[in-house]
Amino acid sequence: MKLHTNPLAAFAAVLALFASVPLPAVADVTEAQIAAAKTPADHEAIAKSYDADAAAAEATASKHEAMARAYHSAGGPKKTGPNSMVRHCERLVKSYTDAAADYQALAAEHRSMAQDAAK
Repeated sequence: MKLHTNPLAAFAAVLALFASVPLPAVADVTEAQIAAAKTPADHEAIAKSYDADAAAAEATASKHEAMARAYHSAGGPKKTGPNSMVRHCERLVKSYTDAAADYQALAAEHRSMAQDAAK
């Protein structure tokens, strides 16, 4: 009996893996929270929230990287081929990777503000 690799089954397995990884529960940063931030603890709480946002964006980028590989190996839709789906996923990877970098920069800025507030 010859075993066949089913790209769609592999794709489904990858999606199931990513869907099963829980993200830490951290509240979104609010305008009021930013306006009220005065102490090192206030700024650290904001930084932790941005860290969580960065981690979520990185996880989403990883999901789309996996999807791009799956679309590429599965051949994509018959009319357009794999390239349109792969390009779509690659654009999302870039977008989420850029967002993660922005969140990391915000977290670093609030940690700097926390150090300044401690002086």
